[in-house]
Amino acid sequence: MKSLKKIVALFALALIASPAVMGQGRKELRINEVMVQNDSSIVDDFGRHSAWIELVNPTHAPVNISAIYLTDDLNNPQKYFVPTGDARTKIEKGQSVLFYADGKPQDGTFHLNFTLTPGEDNFIAVFDADGISLLDSVTIPASLTADMSYARAKDAGKPWEVRDNSSVEKAVTPGGHNVIPVPNNKIAKFKEMDENGGAMTIMAMAIVFTALLVLCLCFYLIKRIGGAKKAAEPAAAAPTAVADTDAEVAAAIAIALELYNQSEGAHKLTIKQNPASAWNSKIHAMRTIPTLKR
Repeated sequence: MKSLKKIVALFALALIASPAVMGQGRKELRINEVMVQNDSSIVDDFGRHSAWIELVNPTHAPVNISAIYLTDDLNNPQKYFVPTGDARTKIEKGQSVLFYADGKPQDGTFHLNFTLTPGEDNFIAVFDADGISLLDSVTIPASLTADMSYARAKDAGKPWEVRDNSSVEKAVTPGGHNVIPVPNNKIAKFKEMDENGGAMTIMAMAIVFTALLVLCLCFYLIKRIGGAKKAAEPAAAAPTAVADTDAEVAAAIAIALELYNQSEGAHKLTIKQNPASAWNSKIHAMRTIPTLKR
């Protein structure tokens, strides 16, 4: 019964702590990339080309962004309230989500009630659920033209830069990571030459056997070094047998004195010994057990 109560208490604590953890993670939420004039970039769920704002979760835990605010006016921080109850507002670790600045909030959770104006500086800010705590903000320069984006050099990092799809490093990445891994041409060429993986298998086996050989060599050297040190050490002296002189010597002295006194007719000598000493042992008895004569 006590175990059941503990389990229930831990479960309740987890339920209480989860919103707190989610709320704490929102403080790391960042505006990651923005496109003001979308002519041929990504389309929304209605097939329209609209300006978009990308938010990224750079933490190592999911973050629920429901109940936060997005705005293009610092004097009106609670301009757009992100609805609650939508499972899509939960951003997994390292992932991002897009909001469309199309002025059509009736189209769904990710459609804002404001738009961005090409050719002008556009201010964007994100506020926490209290409508007061600023999470992140950015001013998009007016120099952006069609299909250009203003993005962080890497997710949630600095600096900001203009992207125009002129190269892989300058690619526009709505909903994706801002840093695109560059393919390794050598690896790609090796894959083409070794389609069946035979060469890769041989290389792997060679690496394993080389590692085992090095390991065996290390054990051999350690054994040789240990043996040399042992041979150089002086031989230890053989242990000498030490008799239990305390009890046996005392018993021998007492017997000698007793025999001497018997021969001279002197008084008997009594020596008190520890009850557990050899003096009380029957093998050291000083008197002959009398025999009864019939």
